[in-house]
Amino acid sequence: MELVGSVAVGLTSLFGRVRADGLHHLPAQGPAIVAVNHTTIADVPPVLATLHRAGLRPSIPCGRASCDVDHAHIRFMASSMVFENPLIGPLARQAGMIEVGGRQAGAAALRAAREALGRGEVVGIYPEGDVSATEDGSPRRFHFGVGRLASETGVPVVPVAHHDARRIGSGSTARTLGGALTSIVRRPTVRLRVGPPILAGEYAGLPLRDVVELIHDRVVDVWRTVAGNSVCCSDERH
Repeated sequence: MELVGSVAVGLTSLFGRVRADGLHHLPAQGPAIVAVNHTTIADVPPVLATLHRAGLRPSIPCGRASCDVDHAHIRFMASSMVFENPLIGPLARQAGMIEVGGRQAGAAALRAAREALGRGEVVGIYPEGDVSATEDGSPRRFHFGVGRLASETGVPVVPVAHHDARRIGSGSTARTLGGALTSIVRRPTVRLRVGPPILAGEYAGLPLRDVVELIHDRVVDVWRTVAGNSVCCSDERH
């Protein structure tokens, strides 16, 4: 049962709306990495809802005949805090998310992600690792995990960026939840864009630091287009 995508759609519809474009760049099948910026825990439902509606379901592969035909699946990497939460943890497990813990657990998470990519799956990652957002919401420094995954597997990396999710709620969990409650009335709009994939030929042979920088720069480039006044979004999702 694929539950998380439907929950994300319901929450997003309750707290605001998403204007998304570039969805044709999302992978129709794996292996691929989807790299997303992260500014608040409130940005997770709009991201998952947008992917779900675009046919990239946040769940383990269903194995049906229609899989990779009219839909695909994505498994996100998520921190241990997500899995420890009594409400969110069961949903994360149901979606087949990959748990990321401390240093040793982080290595195990990367191994699990590599194995998933080796099976032809799509893996989602928030390369910033937390939600300590900058003042303007621009993507912060990326951890090396996303570069290691790309370098070791040679799969396409799809940059995804959003802006304005902090208008739903930001800061501590309590403050974010408080903001989310008021957003039911405020109805903020989150803008999201998917950029063209970074193909293996663009980063093959580069040092790890340069691979990470390349992926970071591409996500930043996409973010600038949705954060600036020149943004033009064609696909509005309620």
